[in-house]
Amino acid sequence: MERWKTEKSETLLDTPWVKVRRDAVALPNGARIEDFYAITIRDASAIVALDEGGNLILKREYRYCYDRELLEIPAGAFNDGESDPLMVARRELFEETGYVSDRWEYLGPTVESSAKMTNFMHIFLARDCRKVAGQQLDETEELTVELVPMEKAVEMVMTNEICCNSSAHGILRAARMLETE
Repeated sequence: MERWKTEKSETLLDTPWVKVRRDAVALPNGARIEDFYAITIRDASAIVALDEGGNLILKREYRYCYDRELLEIPAGAFNDGESDPLMVARRELFEETGYVSDRWEYLGPTVESSAKMTNFMHIFLARDCRKVAGQQLDETEELTVELVPMEKAVEMVMTNEICCNSSAHGILRAARMLETE
């Protein structure tokens, strides 16, 4: 498949959290799009975390853009200067849940919204997680931790109760891995 050609590019917004670019592009078939928007946010890591009893450690958090609480796996963005997805995953699991793990496996990067966004969500499986502290939340975070058996979490993905892409992807991938072990 041939690539689109960027004919013009203009930065509309450039903050530490989000960058928005408007491009004029030519498609291989001759069509043109004068206002194609590309949105860049920081890469992030997400964790399919299982406690020592085999329960999935989830977080329930209010999401302003959807004006409702969503059930997700723990996750968070890279901070300035961070480049190691595992380091971010370890930090986020501890801060959001108070859990740690010594058994980490990288499941790979996912693409959250392929049509407009440029970031990756790095997914990890953390096994035998144990609670060692209370939550260490940022001032903008308010969330509750819920422990859910993996089988029930898969059901929740299938009924769309867990509807965030990276959470659903990570849960289903980890469930398949675990059932074949």
